Amino acid sequence: MNKKDNSESVSLGALILVTANLVFGHPVHAQPPAQEVKLFFSTSQDITNVWGKLHFGATPMHKIRACDNPGFSLACCLPQQDGSWNVYGQVFKNAPTERSNTWKLVHATTRDGARFENVRTVFESEPGPWTAHLGLAYNPETKEFLALKLKSDDNGFGYRAYFSPDGRNWKEHSGNPLFYDGDSMGLFWSPVARRFVCTSKTLQPFLKHLQDHGGAHPQNKNDNLRDRRVIAVRSSRDGQKWEPPASMMDVWNRIGNYKPVPAEFMLTPDANDPPDMEFYRGIGFWYHDRSYMVVLNYAASALTPRKHGPQLDTEWWVSRDGLRWDRPYRDVNALGAAFPGVPCITHNPMVIDGMLVFHFGNQLLGMKQDRISYVGSRANAEFSTMPFQMPDADLYLNAAVPSPDRAFATQQAYVMAAVLDDKGRVVPGFEPQKCVIQNTDKTDLPLRWGGKSPRELAGQNVSLHFYLRSANIYAVNSKR
Repeated sequence: MNKKDNSESVSLGALILVTANLVFGHPVHAQPPAQEVKLFFSTSQDITNVWGKLHFGATPMHKIRACDNPGFSLACCLPQQDGSWNVYGQVFKNAPTERSNTWKLVHATTRDGARFENVRTVFESEPGPWTAHLGLAYNPETKEFLALKLKSDDNGFGYRAYFSPDGRNWKEHSGNPLFYDGDSMGLFWSPVARRFVCTSKTLQPFLKHLQDHGGAHPQNKNDNLRDRRVIAVRSSRDGQKWEPPASMMDVWNRIGNYKPVPAEFMLTPDANDPPDMEFYRGIGFWYHDRSYMVVLNYAASALTPRKHGPQLDTEWWVSRDGLRWDRPYRDVNALGAAFPGVPCITHNPMVIDGMLVFHFGNQLLGMKQDRISYVGSRANAEFSTMPFQMPDADLYLNAAVPSPDRAFATQQAYVMAAVLDDKGRVVPGFEPQKCVIQNTDKTDLPLRWGGKSPRELAGQNVSLHFYLRSANIYAVNSKR
């Protein structure tokens, strides 16, 4: 299931979706007659007709502001028609003994991502050997919520499911545990695969150069053959039956029944990674027409022999269906300066006041809206977007000219745009010389050609051809 690094590969790709009827897997109704267009740039699948040397990148998070700790960690955020957000979170309590831990689900609403109203408990567990990890997602097709929670026993960490028709009334699945796997996970709904996707930490036998904590692999006497942390990708239509159904059983080999997940369902390091790389945790979410995931990387350390080493860094991954993942941004620390104090996200982002907002206890992290990934160029380059039907609306460009890493290039940086018809020809009146953008950094730059709006071409199949230098292009949007 691993994909090659596409950071320097630019080739023809598939058409991207241009109608945003789903945001984070939750229904948002478009207002007729205008059809929304939103184009993202994550990998070479998003562009064609390339000249020059382009690169794809991702934006590290930065601190937006401090806030009060609400007393719970966020797990899932759903946008509402009035601009507020429905928020589901967890209160987890460590007991003096592990077998007496408790957790509860809470529901709240927020308008700014910092202050929460109408906070109330919607489910509370009995004491037990629970871990702090929680996954929660919403299926818009069946209008049902799914929560996954980990509870340990002699076989390892049992993944237990809870369902709710409204987010307020929850019931434990009679077939729990669903399966066994590692002690961290992410969960979201993929509208493309039409499945819940669970990305869990799992273990794979591996000959380690540096030994960290834990004993030798139970199926081999070689002391260097230990378990490395990788990610298993499971999916389910209903949250009850999962593919693969296989469990990573008996993690500690207490009863001699060690069984890892089949390798074809694992996301593992490749030849472009350091040889001691491991994937400690992966938490993803759906965003418009694709999914992103923050992955916490790990490597053992010679400074702590035979002990748990420090976390390495974090990484943005991207996927078109939530099942197969690309890694074009390996050199970007996804959590920015917040890492290692913040090891990973716990929920999908909220879009508030033009920002993507993630909540971390007493602080908000994030970035400008639609800026997780981008296409950029150091020197002169060109590319076309995939074709789309022009709506009866203006188009806006989300771009940084110059790019943040080339602030010195103010005089040389530019973006120009042309409109192409369905034969790839420049539409008269929409030549690149008439749409030149310099010295700006905004998410809603109006695309105009001498005062002309491309909405004059409403209903026609078109594409945009961009010319750029020392600039990042993040998105094109028909909604301001």
